[in-house]
Amino acid sequence: MAQPTPHAERIKQELREAGVGWFGFMKFGIRYLHKLIHPDEHIHGIVFGRYRAMPGVLSWEEGMLVATDRRVLFVDRKPGFLRVDDIAYDVVAGVEVSKAGMFSGVTLFTKLGDFPLRFVKSVCAEKFVRYVEMRRLESAEE
Repeated sequence: MAQPTPHAERIKQELREAGVGWFGFMKFGIRYLHKLIHPDEHIHGIVFGRYRAMPGVLSWEEGMLVATDRRVLFVDRKPGFLRVDDIAYDVVAGVEVSKAGMFSGVTLFTKLGDFPLRFVKSVCAEKFVRYVEMRRLESAEE
């Protein structure tokens, strides 16, 4: 197995600081993030969980929202499949968090559509929401 690059190691450290634990690093999409994040881009928040891809009982998919200093990414990565939505902070209309037991739900509201995730780790949700709200306030002041 190849040695991780300094860029991949930096991404891994930023994910730890955002609240990702050992279980999160087992996720297929998280192990792919170093290929999506630019060398001079930094992760400040991440939530990963389930979202409903289409109506129906068996329609839950796994995805993540990644807040960087430049953009928010929605990523759904599986073997042979990759969906990445690149969302500028200019189109983010709001973010909502709800707690139920050990987990949280996070919905990112944008002018392009909503990105709801369920069964999210609460620590990650708090950091993600705090960062996205701070960025929204900064862009509103400009």
